[in-house]
Amino acid sequence: MKEISNVDIYQDQNILLKVDELKKYFPIKEGILRRVVGYIKAVNGVNFFVERGHTLGVVGESGCGKTTLGRCILRLLDPTEGSIKFRDSKTDQIIELADLTRNEVKPYRKKIQVIFQDPFSSLDDRMTIEDIVAEPLKAFNQGNKRTRKKIVAELLEKVGLSASHLDRYPHEFSGGQRQRIGIARALSLNPELIICDEPVSALDVSVQAQVINMLDKLQKEQKFTYLFIAHDLSVIEHISDRVIVMYLGKVVEQGTTADLFNNPQHPYTEALLAAIPSPDPTIKLNRELLLKGNVPEPSNPPSGCNFHPRCRYAAEKCKNTEPKLKLSQDDTQDNHYDACLYSDELDLKPAIKQSLKFR
Repeated sequence: MKEISNVDIYQDQNILLKVDELKKYFPIKEGILRRVVGYIKAVNGVNFFVERGHTLGVVGESGCGKTTLGRCILRLLDPTEGSIKFRDSKTDQIIELADLTRNEVKPYRKKIQVIFQDPFSSLDDRMTIEDIVAEPLKAFNQGNKRTRKKIVAELLEKVGLSASHLDRYPHEFSGGQRQRIGIARALSLNPELIICDEPVSALDVSVQAQVINMLDKLQKEQKFTYLFIAHDLSVIEHISDRVIVMYLGKVVEQGTTADLFNNPQHPYTEALLAAIPSPDPTIKLNRELLLKGNVPEPSNPPSGCNFHPRCRYAAEKCKNTEPKLKLSQDDTQDNHYDACLYSDELDLKPAIKQSLKFR
């Protein structure tokens, strides 16, 4: 069966980003001499690709490595091992981001931007909205003060604010408005890839819907590519074209959104789908599928399949054999991958059809 690592960014012009065997380990130091006694394996051999103009959703429980993955791609963190290949659309060159120094990576920061999770801590309350949104433009010497002000005003209009907000400060806005300001800042350099790090998790549900629909509209208008990190599968279902499911620093399943929600191939995905809330009060959660126990420590992951201590289908082989991400047995054309030793034998339940919607 075909391994996901065989997907070739050099041959497929539609692939914007390709990540191979990416690892990020944080050392654990103890004692007076601060000797390294172990590692927290936050990201542990991740493989995936992102197609141009599409949205790849990244989902999993807290602590599974989603945010660390995003920060490695942004090069806010230096990866321990692995490859991060990015296609520069202007030159059509493939850039190995993992090999670049902090100075060498700077020109590519305007091509990869980020929307942060917390709309309060991500904005400087001492700066006006104009200065916040124009900051990336200044950093890359884009235009003069007059042209930057015009660009900022246009960006605010795009995200549902107005030019009258230019001279105001972040503390004068609600959480949803502040997140719109953060989105405008991310759009200011017209990036090719935007990493959305749980951009709606701190917002009310009604505001979440507005922000998600706005991101969807902006993508259709300007052909942005999103890597969308979230723990809410209802959000992921609405905005993503493909989804990767992470557990304890590894990808356990990847496929199109429809295929993954309707035909899960990994028990962890089944459990996450079973926990999606329904607006219909007559529909009860299937408690047999809900996960028990806590996520193991990433500094001391279980042997074999990392998920086996919490898996209701685990067999003896799962305790000793580590599964690799492979093309699913029933896959036809959607490139559905899973990392389960028994995926071809299990009859896993899909998501409840009445999951929360955003329209």
